[in-house]
Amino acid sequence: MTDRHPDPTPALRQIQARPLSPEAFAPYGHVARPGLGAVKAIRGGHVLLSKSDTDFPHDPEATEPRLDFYEVPPEQDLLVATVIERHVLSSQMFSPMGAARWLVVVWPEGPEGAPLAFVAGPQDVVTYAPGLWHHGIVALDQPACFTSLMWKTGEAARDTEFLTLSAPWGIRWPAGTGAA
Repeated sequence: MTDRHPDPTPALRQIQARPLSPEAFAPYGHVARPGLGAVKAIRGGHVLLSKSDTDFPHDPEATEPRLDFYEVPPEQDLLVATVIERHVLSSQMFSPMGAARWLVVVWPEGPEGAPLAFVAGPQDVVTYAPGLWHHGIVALDQPACFTSLMWKTGEAARDTEFLTLSAPWGIRWPAGTGAA
């Protein structure tokens, strides 16, 4: 039997998140964590210092460095992405403070392309490249707090561009708790 009245709502397009690694994320920005970059012992060998090679590129018009804090409730099982954002004039860095796992979702080919999703751990600092479409910060497993560093112009419409996707994407991640 043929359905004469097909469901007007298409099936939700879905992807599965994979573990975050500096190599996998390199085309979209930078991942920093302890033990990467130049590592040396300081204070008589009692402290390890990891010097990240992360830079924070920005347009000369974005002259105001801003530190923001995000308090984020955890997502459960499935993220349905409907709105994405980008920052054309600045990179944007997220650093977890009291987080377990968290989700990083990017659209490397723009809003009409498919997203890529990564599961980050509490040790991961992620910097999005300027102009990269991405989903807002997403906590997994437990409520989390993040700091964000971004260069701004002081004009909200120029600093952040939001876009509603033509069709939503569903993003799933492996079950589990703790570090990625």
